[in-house]
Amino acid sequence: MRKNVLLIRRKFTTNTYMKEAVDYDAIIVKEDNLCITIKKYNKMDGKFSLKNEDGVEKDYINEGYYVVELTPLKENYNIRYYFDSNKNFIDYYVDITLMNGIEYKVPYYVDLYLDIIHYPKSNIDKFCDEDELADALNEKKISKKDFNLAYKVGNKLLKEINNKTNRYLNINAKEYIDRYYE
Repeated sequence: MRKNVLLIRRKFTTNTYMKEAVDYDAIIVKEDNLCITIKKYNKMDGKFSLKNEDGVEKDYINEGYYVVELTPLKENYNIRYYFDSNKNFIDYYVDITLMNGIEYKVPYYVDLYLDIIHYPKSNIDKFCDEDELADALNEKKISKKDFNLAYKVGNKLLKEINNKTNRYLNINAKEYIDRYYE
């Protein structure tokens, strides 16, 4: 069971959110126990949009946009920051993970179904995809231990977000874009 989750849910940071990307740059930087993947989308075959809390569609990835992913190697989450073509911050999103690592010199995470989404207008962070996590448990894709880990990590992270004490969420992700893309 766990071996299947490790293989099926493993996501390499250079490949996530790349379905519409025709041409892109990806830079990987490792600092201590943190991997940073900076992606710039040069040419797209469509865009990646989500509905915001008001139900209005908002572009998160389009031509000229950037994504900065932080993959802490000793934590159970992956943070994704979105920036527009003018390097203006759009939003962030957090995947709760079973594990994070490096393979083929590329950071990866094993997605544990539960995510934290940020609602910028109200500046609130909430769980999303709780139904996917419950379904994964019911379908025996994950164990009860993994299910509990997802909520333990998620609740700790929500508390750190609210208290502004998470060292990785306090990083200025735009500095990485500025450093590598002038």
